[in-house]
This record gives sequence, C-alpha cells and structure tokens, in this order.
Amino acid sequence: MPPNLIDTAGRPFSRRDVFLAMGVNTLAACLGSGWLAMTYTMPLIMFMQAIGASGVVIGLVSTIRMLAISAQIPAALATEHLPARKPFWSWSALTHRLLWFAIAALAFWCPPTLWWLPAGILALIAASEALGNASTAPWLSWMADLIPLPVAGRFWGIRQSVSTVATLAGLVLAGQILDATRNPLTAEAQPRGFAIVFAIAALLGVADILVHISIREPRPAAAVPGRRIHHRILAPLARRDFRLLTLSLGAWNFGLSMIVAFSLVYLKRDFAVTYSQLAALSIAGALGAIVTGYSFGDIMDRIGARRLGSLLYLAVPFSLLCWLFINHSTVTLGPFRFPQSIALLCLFGIVTGAIVAAINLCQYRLASELSVPEGRTMSMAVHWSFVGLLSALGPTAGGFIMDHFPSGLPLKICSGLPFTFYHAQLILFTALVWFAALPLLLSIQEPSAHG
Repeated sequence: MPPNLIDTAGRPFSRRDVFLAMGVNTLAACLGSGWLAMTYTMPLIMFMQAIGASGVVIGLVSTIRMLAISAQIPAALATEHLPARKPFWSWSALTHRLLWFAIAALAFWCPPTLWWLPAGILALIAASEALGNASTAPWLSWMADLIPLPVAGRFWGIRQSVSTVATLAGLVLAGQILDATRNPLTAEAQPRGFAIVFAIAALLGVADILVHISIREPRPAAAVPGRRIHHRILAPLARRDFRLLTLSLGAWNFGLSMIVAFSLVYLKRDFAVTYSQLAALSIAGALGAIVTGYSFGDIMDRIGARRLGSLLYLAVPFSLLCWLFINHSTVTLGPFRFPQSIALLCLFGIVTGAIVAAINLCQYRLASELSVPEGRTMSMAVHWSFVGLLSALGPTAGGFIMDHFPSGLPLKICSGLPFTFYHAQLILFTALVWFAALPLLLSIQEPSAHG
C-alpha cells in the first residue's frame, strides 16, 4: 500500500481498507460488464442493422464512441484542481447509464421504418458516451492513486477474469432474448426485443455506479497551478515514453475498432448465423479473458507491461488466420450441430480474446507507470482521448471498405469462399499492428521500477 495514503476526508487508509475497496471495485465491474455485454458487444450493432442502417452508419456508432473520448480533456480541466474527483464522477457516470433507458424507449415505441430513428439513436449514444468519458479520467486517476502498483497487474487481471463472467451471462441473456423475439418470416429480431435487452442493460449499468460510489477516494495530488490550458493539455505528451505509448495504442485501437463490428455484419450477411451464435463468438473471447486474466497479470508484474504487450502484438494476427478457413459446412458434436464457421471462430476466439484482454491490461499498467501523480487526471484524459481520436476513424474506414469493396473479384480464401471486404480489413489490421503499433511500443523505455 502506498505510504500515508489519506482519503479526501483526511482519514488514513489501512491495508484492509485498500483491499476492501478493490473487492467493491470488482463487484461493480461485474455489473458494468453485464451492461456492456448487453449493449455494445453485439446487440447495438445488430439493432442498427435491423432498422436499416448502412455500413457507414453502423461504423459511426463506434466512431462516435471514440470521438466522445475527447470529453475526458475538458473533464480533467474541470476536476484536476478539485479537492475530490468522486462527486463529478458520480453525476456524469450515473447520467451516462440512465440515458440507455431512453434508447430502450425508442427501440420499443418507434417503428423501425422511421427515417430519423438511426440519427436519434446516434444522438443518444453521443450524449451518453460524452458523459461516460467525462467520468473516465477522474476514475482512472482515482484508481491509479488507490491500487498499489506492485500488485496492480494481478488486481486488474483478477478483476477482468471475474467481471468477464458477468459478460458471459449478459451475452447469453441478450442472445436468448433476441432469438426469442425474432420475426419468423425474416429471422431478424424485432425492435422490441432489443428494447428489452437495452432496458436490462441500463438497470445493470446504474447498479454498477451506485455500488462503486461506496469506495473511498484518496486525496488527489495537487496539480501544478498557473499554467495555461494548452500547456496543461500538452504536458503529458511532452514526455517521450508517454507519447509513444499513446501513439502505439492509438494504432492498435484504430485497427481493432475497424474489424470488430464488421465481423458480426460479415457473418450475419454471408453465413446467416443466429443472434445466439453471434453472442457465442463474444462469449468465446470472454472465456479467454477469464482463463488468462490472472496469469497475464502475474506475468506483467514479473516481466513488465511493455515486454508482454510487444509479444502480444506479434501474436494476435496469427489468431485471426482462422477467418481464411471458414466455410458453410456444419460440425456435429454428439446430438448438437453447429455451423463450421461458428465452431472454428469460437475455438480461435478464446485465444484472440485472451490476447486482446491482456493488451488492455498492459495499457492500464503502462498508463499508470508512465504518468506522474501531479496532474495524473490530465495525463489519463490526454492518453485516452488521443487514443480515441486516433482510433475513431477505424469504424468509419471499415464501413467505407464494406460499402465500396468491389464485388466479383477472382480472389478466394483458403476455404474456397470469395475474398470479401472483411478479409481486406484483416490484412490492413495486421499491417497496422506489426508496422506501427509494435515499433512504437518497442521504442518505449521500460519503467525503471519494473525493467
């Protein structure tokens, strides 16, 4: 535990206080993971497709989320001189989750043919994500002050593994609800099915914030006074290693955001899979995060986040090779029959999910290690905002590729099926990871405390 850790009311933290706070944080994370699983992992993308949104509009869902990350900077400016971060965080985070009740209401009451419905959903997502991201930098700064660095990797790994169980439950529930509300003529889920999913998600999201409010906040280190706003914003990027980390994760997230949403669109369009089968893909990735969360956290504490992140960057494109071998056949396992594409992608998805989750752990760890206590809220805001801005073009680029990819090309993948827009996205993703994200991360000097 950091020495002389004092909360905002002037009370000292004991070792028991810190570990109790870590437990409450993990419980809240389970509720928040359920909210996330029932919104952005699959249901929202499929809802946008169900109401007739184009590829570009579907891409805009993710683009808006990432552009909203820039709200962290004005939030950091507003909070870095406050004596406490939690009141600001509580208000913005709670409103962020409550707006999902409005999204559920639109899905329930509005006919899917309304021309303004996609725009209305995008507007609510933009408002919700702006408020959510306004709460993020204060929260990250709060957690960086609270979680002891020597056990931070193991804590985030365990937290990720435990909370991912809630992700699994949310994915299963969402898939079952959407399949139960499908139109028998079109095999597409009806908007009211999505409304039920979004309403349950909103309840879980609000519960997450209410539980987390009980965690005490360490007294924040005073920010350097008297500097102009642009100096305060640019100061974190003046540190070489912090800047390289931000650029590396920006390239990584650009590529990842380009391929994640459109994998679902590709499978639904070309393989006619069910919503439960799409949910199974996310479940497979979540299983990978559960199984490896603690082990990757422990490895990170031993060898350092930079070394681990570099190895993972090298490995992740190999886990995506399975997309070249999927076909339209079925696989029989006892009394069960599965599409070969879903079976193969789920198997490899466990590995991919583990790698992606571990890279997220490396990002949390390195962002804490490479920032300084004075102005830490601004450092977190700048890092996550720039990563969001660099990656925000990914979904729009993916949507553009989908909408404009030429049909009838003579190219085939290894299974004999046509080479599609999604395979082009995977090639671009690999190039970004190996030739941009990886060299930038390798250029960082390992923090001395863990080198």
